[in-house]
Amino acid sequence: MAVHWNSTSLSGNARGTEAARAVLSTARYAIGFDLLDVGLEQVLRAIVQGRHDLYEADSDEAAVVITDRTPSDAGVPGGGRLLRVGAEQGGRNVLDSLDPGLILSAATLVAAGYALDRERMAADGQGGALPRLSQRERQVAVLLVDGASNKLIARGLDISVHTAKFHVTAILDKLGARNRADAVSIILREGLVSI
Repeated sequence: MAVHWNSTSLSGNARGTEAARAVLSTARYAIGFDLLDVGLEQVLRAIVQGRHDLYEADSDEAAVVITDRTPSDAGVPGGGRLLRVGAEQGGRNVLDSLDPGLILSAATLVAAGYALDRERMAADGQGGALPRLSQRERQVAVLLVDGASNKLIARGLDISVHTAKFHVTAILDKLGARNRADAVSIILREGLVSI
């Protein structure tokens, strides 16, 4: 499944990590429910009550509405987006899982302006999971997310600058990232490190 950003990109002089953290730390998204599965809806509502980044709203006021209805049965909410769950066929913003944690994570992404697109990922030939980062690469990734330079990474991990560059390059290659900022967005989006 691919996740694509639909909004305008950050300005060239804004630091990606700082901007992402600012958005993530202050963002609160309204979530609506239109589910036939009453048990799933109750579980999702209980989880949403305990989260600081989500709150429940009416379907017409929600940034995203979680539904398990078929496209012909589900109406498009006023101004919001639909996240279809438990669907076997693909499409945009469709999740085949009924895992509550995964559903709410996907809903947060959709509400933030991302789109879930399973077909596009398969067409791109990127259908596999991201490669695992080694323990040292995860340590470097944490520092990358914090915006550290190679020199700061080297100091923080008590390694040479050359070794720090080697680990950063390995991370970029494993993630298929074009640059450090792209790597940070992939790391955050995929939850490869905890922040």
